[in-house]
Amino acid sequence: MRKVLCGAGIFLFLFLGIWSVAVQAAAVPSIQLWINGNKVRPEVPPQLLNSRTLVPVYTVQEGMGMKVDWDAKARKVTVTDGSKKVELTIGSKTARVNGTAKKLDVAPVIIGNRTFLPFRAVGELLGVEVGWEDKTKSVIVNAPVRFQVNGQAVSAKVYRQNDSYFVTARQIAPAIGYTITQQSGKAVFSKGEDSKILSSDTYKIIDNELAVPLSFVEELTGGSGAWNQGKTVYTLNKLITPPPPKKPEVIKVTDIQQTDDIITIRTDKKAQTKDFTMSGPPRIVVDVQNAKLAVVTPSIAGQEKHPAVQEVRYSQFDPETVRVVVVLAGSAKYNLVQKTSGIELQLKDIAYPQPPAPAPPITEPPVMTPGDSTSAQPNPVPSPGPLSLKEKVKVVVDAGHGGKDMGAIGNNAREKDLTLAISQRLADNLRADAKFDAILTRDSELDRQLTERGVKQELSEKVKIANDNGADLFISIHINSSTSAAGKGTETYYYSEKSKEYAATVHKYLVQATGFGDRKMKTANFYVIKNTKMPAILIEIGFISNPTEAREMMKEEFQQRVADAVYAGIKEYVEKN
Repeated sequence: MRKVLCGAGIFLFLFLGIWSVAVQAAAVPSIQLWINGNKVRPEVPPQLLNSRTLVPVYTVQEGMGMKVDWDAKARKVTVTDGSKKVELTIGSKTARVNGTAKKLDVAPVIIGNRTFLPFRAVGELLGVEVGWEDKTKSVIVNAPVRFQVNGQAVSAKVYRQNDSYFVTARQIAPAIGYTITQQSGKAVFSKGEDSKILSSDTYKIIDNELAVPLSFVEELTGGSGAWNQGKTVYTLNKLITPPPPKKPEVIKVTDIQQTDDIITIRTDKKAQTKDFTMSGPPRIVVDVQNAKLAVVTPSIAGQEKHPAVQEVRYSQFDPETVRVVVVLAGSAKYNLVQKTSGIELQLKDIAYPQPPAPAPPITEPPVMTPGDSTSAQPNPVPSPGPLSLKEKVKVVVDAGHGGKDMGAIGNNAREKDLTLAISQRLADNLRADAKFDAILTRDSELDRQLTERGVKQELSEKVKIANDNGADLFISIHINSSTSAAGKGTETYYYSEKSKEYAATVHKYLVQATGFGDRKMKTANFYVIKNTKMPAILIEIGFISNPTEAREMMKEEFQQRVADAVYAGIKEYVEKN
């Protein structure tokens, strides 16, 4: 579109806002002007009037595709944009938009043979977006963009610089389910326990409002954005998260009885169960899911009335599981049958243990004389002895949680992934040392299998691995969490006095490696350190709910540093014991 300027020697300028008039103006070349994403350098530099910035009118024509006419006789400026026409008269506070009168706070004036107009007023009357970024001294002008989230309009402002678009966060945040806090030059977007930090070099403050990149909004929601053909409408298609599954109704286990070879678990409503067997001694385990123990009398009716059953016991295994254990005298198969009143465990194919064979007569070992060539001598019974004198020290490394049990989740990280990564690195360190043998309770393959089956790794299975392998030391690796993002630090737990020195030695190295702050050593009756037979500790490396600590724990170099520190602590403990 061609520019039309009437009146010899007259240049037209626009106000950036609605300002009072002054007689003098001065050039201000440091101010940047962005129109429709392009940085514009006008021939006539920006002017300063009463601390307000002015720019030449031809930039509007070139950048926004508007037409500007000057009527010297009527002392009138006409700005046309498509079907819109704005008329402003020098000295008059009344503007006309398509013939309709609009009031202005400041009338257009002529200063030094140059005409100035209230720029922001023209922008608002024509429907264009106008913004001021004080940090870079930038004027931002662009065609308006409509913003939508999943097809629903959101009254946010969108600004453009080069090919980057920034949207005002105050209107966007509630539309995508986030709240915003600004602190220490950072913007924190929070949703439940998840949070995302945006540094000041990433966002902008335009007209005193926080404006964030569109790419950040897409990343935050996990969605994707799409433009219409004219780039006048931007639609964010947010990932639709299905509602959380309805939590099943809590079941009450009201009674447990034994009648011959049938064990009945009575419940107040239909129950979901999981069952498995264990050895040494042979046991059948039935876990009633999402259940609370409500047994009135602790004794079990009919207990020990069948020779195949040595004992029936039960407990509130965890907050959502009631566990019933049937200890067998021999071996047996079983059926688990749902009844209206609960569950029946029906034994079948029972095999009773055979009486032990009589012991062979005790004979004295032959007396060996010097020079006797006989080499067969009785093997001495090995003694545990100090760890430092052992040829191999067995260390069981437990990666906390596993399978469908994710552990704590926060800041785009999952506890079970972090504990597995650190545990595998620690096991590698131990195996590289001829003094140690490392046994993992969970590796990547086992975790994959558990996840595919939709089950978690039971705590009892971890303890069994340690006890059955005759481990010398046990360490369980965990990541902490809090309802507040302010929770931070490293801590180490032990259960019995025999584990205190072990805990102190490892904790000393661990705190130095994380640098997160020392939350000290503590005692606790965590299942895995209470039921293992060897010195056992549980470490909480840092808080996944703390954005800073979570970001560090996801780094491979941090994970290796922690593994190296724990290995050093274990090695020192073994050398001193």
